[in-house]
Amino acid sequence: MMPFAEKLSFLMHITETSNKELAAELGVDPSLISLMRTGKRKLSKNPAQARKMGAFFARRSSAAFQRQALSEMLGQASISPSMPVEALASSLESWLQGDRPITDTFLSGIQAFPTQSQDSPPLPTLTSASGNQTRFFYGEAGRQEAMNRIMQESRRLETPGTIMAVVDDNLEWLLSNYSLTRQVQTWLLHSAEQGFNFLQIMPPLNFINRYTESLQFWLPVYATGQAKVYYYPRLRGNLYRHSMIVVPGCCVQYACSVAAGSTSDITMFSTDLKLVAAFEQQFREHLSLCRPSLDVYRNFGESYPSFRDYFEHRGESVQLINCLSLTSMPPELLERYTRETEHETWRSTFQIYLDNVSNFESKLEQVPFIDMCRLFTAEEVRSGHAPVGSSSKDYSGQPWYTPETYCLHLKNILRLMEQYENYFFVPLNEKEYPDYDLFVNEGHIALIVRTAKPLMTLDVRRPPMVTAFREHLLRRAEAAGYDGIHREKARMELRGLIQELSN
Repeated sequence: MMPFAEKLSFLMHITETSNKELAAELGVDPSLISLMRTGKRKLSKNPAQARKMGAFFARRSSAAFQRQALSEMLGQASISPSMPVEALASSLESWLQGDRPITDTFLSGIQAFPTQSQDSPPLPTLTSASGNQTRFFYGEAGRQEAMNRIMQESRRLETPGTIMAVVDDNLEWLLSNYSLTRQVQTWLLHSAEQGFNFLQIMPPLNFINRYTESLQFWLPVYATGQAKVYYYPRLRGNLYRHSMIVVPGCCVQYACSVAAGSTSDITMFSTDLKLVAAFEQQFREHLSLCRPSLDVYRNFGESYPSFRDYFEHRGESVQLINCLSLTSMPPELLERYTRETEHETWRSTFQIYLDNVSNFESKLEQVPFIDMCRLFTAEEVRSGHAPVGSSSKDYSGQPWYTPETYCLHLKNILRLMEQYENYFFVPLNEKEYPDYDLFVNEGHIALIVRTAKPLMTLDVRRPPMVTAFREHLLRRAEAAGYDGIHREKARMELRGLIQELSN
């Protein structure tokens, strides 16, 4: 990882910025900039400083050679002459603050989850139908032209279908053109609104920057809940890169290039329905060799099988939830909510956890289980602001804790800690809580439940991604402390809250 001092010196060099100029922008003494460049002072923890730096250097990086240098240094193809200054400023701000792991990028995207906005660019103008034709295009400009034709032809379909995509190359041809990037995202979201579904085979994880950019580009589509994502589990060579978009009964785009470059791209576009059908068959044969990578459920009830799978896995588990987890709820309380809750979704949810009680405690005898949860204050509980099962206020029919029921839950957590050495409870006392809950099994599955609108559950199965999410949570647990003296501190905090609620 490049130190902050080197990043700052690089930016000042390509923008020909002096210590005095940057100091004036930040409102500090030039000597501080000098200390930063030598590594004797670090970037301020106040995010305003990184924000000001990012905006300053973005304004001074308008030349093509500067954008090219930044693109190579940051590993982001989207940094191009067409990228707006505001977007570049955001990228530079994040880079100055430190290279983020893919989990942080993914989770921040989950919280932001962009959707089609009012300022989205218009879709390509429909031209007259051209009948069955097959054409070839070359280089980045050819890829862009073929993409425009895909967007035009697919809009002629009277009945929505499934758009199939294999993304196995870089996206420089797309991301280097900011306007086209926005236009393609608009087309994908417009297609989803029209009722189209998506099948996607993601690229390998060989080049993490390419994978991350592809993930960020597709996140708005995943948010629709109409995409199923797969990956090929075996090793592949890096000599050739292939990309395919098939709209059955309409058109196909197929591109091939050598290695990670895009200058040698040869792209075919065809509306010949026999050729379209042949590529559809090829896609399905490829898909049969793949495994699920990501599923998105907009209805919580649809995610029940995923949660059952999470419960039944016998490996180590770690989870982060913005309220007390239903996993640690006492059986008598689960039975009570199952019986008294009128909302079918919540009643089924409580029943799933009730059915899992014996399996959960059996698992605690064999493997560690780290349960990181937000603790509500006594005042929040008394005032009816402590939700059961989820921190979201958008779930209809959700029950709320009373001081009595909250104490019952806390006492059961104490029982689990005393009875099972493998159960670790980590109370979270954060200033701000994310809009998601995260559940991870070792090497098996990661479930991300977005608790703000649009509500959804993401089921992640790709092993390297699951491992990355597990490491993310383990780092959180280690930073908070969960064993040894921290275990006793957690017990003391639980006992104190029980006593306060009882009074």
